Order: sequence, then C-alpha cells, then structure tokens
Amino acid sequence: MDSAIGDAKKKRSRPFDVLLLLVAGLLVAAVSVGGYLISEEHHLSPGWLLSAWAAVGFIASVGRDYWAKLRSRAFAAFLIAWLAVHISVYLLVLAYLGFLYYVPAAALELWVGYVVAIWLFGPPPRKSR
Repeated sequence: MDSAIGDAKKKRSRPFDVLLLLVAGLLVAAVSVGGYLISEEHHLSPGWLLSAWAAVGFIASVGRDYWAKLRSRAFAAFLIAWLAVHISVYLLVLAYLGFLYYVPAAALELWVGYVVAIWLFGPPPRKSR
C-alpha cells in the first residue's frame, strides 16, 4: 500500500484492527462506568460526567484542526474560554430545552467559535497527507 506521497506502508491485518477497536471500546466503557461510580460515590450529577465527555470530544475535534497553534498561550487561553462556553451551552440547553434543541445550538455555538478563532488566529493550518 502506498501513501499519498508515494511511500510504501505496511498494511495492518484485519484481525489486529478488530482487536484494537475492541480494546478501545472496552476502555471507553471502563472509563465511563468508573466515572459513573465515582460520581455516585461523591454525589455528583451524571450531567458533569457527560459534560466531561463533551469536553474530550471538543478538545479532540478543535485540537485536531488547530494542533500547530496549541503551543501559543493566547490560543490556549482562547481554547479554554471556548471550552467553558461550549460546556455551558451543552449543560444549559440540555437541562432546559432538551437534545432536539442542542443540535442547532451547538452548531451555532461552534460556528461562532470557529469564526472568532479564524478572525483572531487565522484559518487552521492545512493538513499535509
């Protein structure tokens, strides 16, 4: 198998990919159950656990786009502020309106966040594959 730039790559076997997928699923399940048990033990709302998963997904998606800019303190501060707004929108809309309203609210919030990020820090760097 050749990569996009013509380098030969060794292809992994399908059983190994299935094994990795199974291990990843079990790890996510174990972390979720562990988080739930800890939240029950310390009398925390499961909403905070769900918001932690939303934060992980947010950091993974935005961090992937702006990976090169994460070393900047200004961008790191902006990302933390954007994460706080994202989690606040997540918790407030789900608490008062429900999931049906969360989808357009999240789309609007993420669009505004990307517009501000592009305005302040420029567009995300292009990925070279």
